[in-house]
Amino acid sequence: MGIRLGSAVPKQFMELEGKPVLIYSLEVLNQVEDISDIIVSGSASGVSVIKKLLRTFSIGKVLDVVEGGKERMQSVRNAFDTIRTTDYVLIHDAARPFVTRAVVEGVIRAGIAHDAAISAIPVNDTVKFVDAGGTIVRNVDRRGLWLAQTPQVFRHSLLARAYELYDRQPAEVTDESGMVELMGVPVKAVAGSLLNIKITNDDDLALARLIARTA
Repeated sequence: MGIRLGSAVPKQFMELEGKPVLIYSLEVLNQVEDISDIIVSGSASGVSVIKKLLRTFSIGKVLDVVEGGKERMQSVRNAFDTIRTTDYVLIHDAARPFVTRAVVEGVIRAGIAHDAAISAIPVNDTVKFVDAGGTIVRNVDRRGLWLAQTPQVFRHSLLARAYELYDRQPAEVTDESGMVELMGVPVKAVAGSLLNIKITNDDDLALARLIARTA
């Protein structure tokens, strides 16, 4: 919905250099040979807009556009539930427009090899734990800390089991990798890209416009 951006236009429809945010990643996914079909989740009011954009920008691999949910994970689930048959599923956030074909293909290879893989980048900055009042409590050892991104790739049967477990025992997770991890299944982290930013706030949007302008 782009609530944190304070815009009346959902962030996936905002334009960067004349192209909607959503289309950037769809054009990349549409070019990857290992991807056979694409399912897009969108708000009820946005489904018709998405279908029009798909025709305008000739995104031929889109099989369906489904109504999403209130939260990101529900939107992914709604799309997942429409899948009839596949060996692997790739999940990507439309708010990450600058994913590259190399990153997508790397995560796919790792997903096939390990059944579960995500794009991620190591934390390079100093990390501090701060209390509710804004006071630094302690430094956090950043060794081994990575920031999760998308795409994320899972064997279809594995993700289906993860959803079944989540339905029986809901837990505080923010992505599909978290659900799989709760099953005790190892998830492979594949080096992503610093440019694979997620547009969440005004600073992200300003950076995205700069990247789009210089790409």
